[in-house]
Amino acid sequence: MTIINDTPPQVLDQSIINKLKNVNTTAIIDVMARNNYDPRYIYMPNIKSMNPGKRIIGRAITVRFVPARPDAMIEKPTGEESPEYAAFELAGPGDIIVMESMRNKIMSVGGDIKFLRLKQRKVEGLICDGGIRDMHTVKDYGLGLWGYGKTSNLGTKIGTPYSTNDSINVDGVLVRPGDYMVADDDGVVVIPRKIVKDIAIKAIEYDDLEEWIRKKLDKENLTPGKYYPPDDKVMKIYRESKK
Repeated sequence: MTIINDTPPQVLDQSIINKLKNVNTTAIIDVMARNNYDPRYIYMPNIKSMNPGKRIIGRAITVRFVPARPDAMIEKPTGEESPEYAAFELAGPGDIIVMESMRNKIMSVGGDIKFLRLKQRKVEGLICDGGIRDMHTVKDYGLGLWGYGKTSNLGTKIGTPYSTNDSINVDGVLVRPGDYMVADDDGVVVIPRKIVKDIAIKAIEYDDLEEWIRKKLDKENLTPGKYYPPDDKVMKIYRESKK
């Protein structure tokens, strides 16, 4: 049976989101690793930026594709009520559409016509483990797009959108509706909704710490081992310098 659920409320205020937009995914992974989250379960290594230079953060609204089969096609809603379009209408500023696309590069999850609606609704972007069509047009929509690559193929012969705001598996990583996604040129990371406030605050500080270390090493002409990786002693010196 097709599932279409509401999206859990936003839990980050805009001031935190604005600061987190300047934090690289590498810093977020480092912080989450220090908080017992194995990078294998939060980082999507095979998903690449389709329009380099973009960086997005937002609440996940999920869509799950299943392999195309006539009986499944009959069961699911069609037209405006199809699960991917239901997700589009739930999304707006501060949201990211995240699609489980069966790890298939040649399966298109959409292109210029579908993604026009995301532009109209001012969605932050889209992340998938499938392919994206019509990049010659879509690249100008202002969306952040991440996937396995470009494709010219028609996706409906390979997979069909089957649920909205269900727990999904994207590139081997669990994404739940309401989780937060951060994506940049280095990759894509998911932050579980239950811990995102704590991780966001720590990641903002850690990103600033790394910049402080880089400047210290450059000024003092020292080996990285003097301050990196940062231990409690380095953290104390850093925090004292910020007072």
